[in-house]
Amino acid sequence: MTTPSKTLKRTVGKPLTTAAIAAMKAGQILADGGIDTGAGRLKIRKRQTKTGSVSEWLYIYWGGGKGKRVTMVLNGKASRYSPKEQEGFLTIAQARELARKLQADVQAGVDPAMQRELDKASTQKAQAAAIGKLKDSKEKTLAALLAAYVTSLETKGKTKSAYDVANLVKNHISKPFPTLASTPAVQITSLDVSKILTRLVGPDAAVKKGRTALKLRSYMNVAFKLAIGAELDPMAPGGASGFELQGNPAAAVPATKMAATFQTVGERTLSVDELRCYLTRLESLPSAMHRLALELQIMAGGQRMQQLLRLTRANLTEDTFTLFDPKGKRAQPRTHVLPLLPELSARIEQLKKLSPVSKRNENGSLFASTGGSVINPETLSGVVHQISKDMIAAEESATPFRGGDIRRTCETHMAGTLGISKDTRAQLLSHGLTGVQDKVYDKGNHLKSKTVALKVWIDYLVAVNAGLDKLDTMDIK
Repeated sequence: MTTPSKTLKRTVGKPLTTAAIAAMKAGQILADGGIDTGAGRLKIRKRQTKTGSVSEWLYIYWGGGKGKRVTMVLNGKASRYSPKEQEGFLTIAQARELARKLQADVQAGVDPAMQRELDKASTQKAQAAAIGKLKDSKEKTLAALLAAYVTSLETKGKTKSAYDVANLVKNHISKPFPTLASTPAVQITSLDVSKILTRLVGPDAAVKKGRTALKLRSYMNVAFKLAIGAELDPMAPGGASGFELQGNPAAAVPATKMAATFQTVGERTLSVDELRCYLTRLESLPSAMHRLALELQIMAGGQRMQQLLRLTRANLTEDTFTLFDPKGKRAQPRTHVLPLLPELSARIEQLKKLSPVSKRNENGSLFASTGGSVINPETLSGVVHQISKDMIAAEESATPFRGGDIRRTCETHMAGTLGISKDTRAQLLSHGLTGVQDKVYDKGNHLKSKTVALKVWIDYLVAVNAGLDKLDTMDIK
């Protein structure tokens, strides 16, 4: 008896339909016969959840000697079934298209599961880099940029300039514009810089502060320039790099009109009678420290107030006191030694009593306020301005003058009345020393000529203050 032979038949899954998927029960998996099965199959699984059930797309394939399964992912997220196209879901047609791409990857030797891990790692790395960059951008603010510039000045020994920059930034950027100060420097525009300066010189500014605006623009310009070049400058401060600047917004803000309006060359000098009234009014100032500072300035020949206010006990010897002149493009401030004549020494001794060494005044500044900080030059400029107003009100002067005019007055009287030579005045007032001979070869401090000139100058002030009618002209050799 012959047994009928049985024929083996390969079954092919039926193409999935929306009706078949809707009829699925939780835990059931259906294969899609709508695509070839040579390099993997498309399936759908219905999974129970706390709030109901969801239908998820799966891709089944053979790799590494074993069967593997991955969920279908679109834009980095697992995709579920939807009968209609919507973001984050796949219709049957969309799932088939994605499955065919996975089949092509498998045929090309790419393992979808391994590739997904690589993509995930790459995404995490990119996200970490983006987070790091965002963190850096939050730290690389306009305030941080200007702080880096302050640090660069401090490392060059220009502590007073560093103080001036920090003070201007605090008063005219950080306080009035906290949002701009905390904005990444790379996002600062020329309009932002203009906004900062408009507050000082614009139509709505109650008091125009043109010189302050010009200084602030200059500081911002140099700070941005420093940061732009910091990447390649091995000597740039560490905090100056990493700002990723594409340009200098401060440089694009024009300064010509401001300079023409506010940075005019001063010509005001005090006459002999005005000088006498000025000296008399100094004697009656209510603040002893203000009086001593302004008297010391004029009796020392009209030294720059910014430099004089840096005096500390370490800058004094029995016979001299030393100022430091950072003006110009100097890596280190120029040492400016002056004779400590009795009239100057007497005032310095009084300043020592007013500014004793303490925890708040550890460096022994001669001009430390009660809080420990050094008097601001602008404070003394304000005192001179008030004296000028009082003199005009008392008809002792016809036109106003400011702090900078005192230095000019000193040199004018030295030259015109006392005949002190230009070279001696240059050494005494530390200006105009830019030639090769002065910068490179002449390293003497000219103390003898300075001493003679200052003695004559102080005698002249005493005579003026005493109201002597006849002032002898003296030639200083």
